[in-house]
Amino acid sequence: MIRHWLAASAALVMMTGVAVAQTSTSSTTQSTTAAPAAPSSSSNMQQTTDVNGVVTDKTQTSTTGSAVTPSGNLATTHTTTSKTTVQ
Repeated sequence: MIRHWLAASAALVMMTGVAVAQTSTSSTTQSTTAAPAAPSSSSNMQQTTDVNGVVTDKTQTSTTGSAVTPSGNLATTHTTTSKTTVQ
């Protein structure tokens, strides 16, 4: 009977050693970069006529966007264009 206990405890010790030997640890690092925003554009048009019949057209367009530079930084652009036409 003692032999059975010794054999069982020896088997338990051996299985525990195998389980510890098979334990592994892994580490994962994830880096997230924000995607550039889609460009947006807005336009404002105004047409006026003075008392002499002179027509003036005014147009203003603004565009905003972003892009990733070659160094990996995020750059934002903003462009405004104004145009006045007198007829």
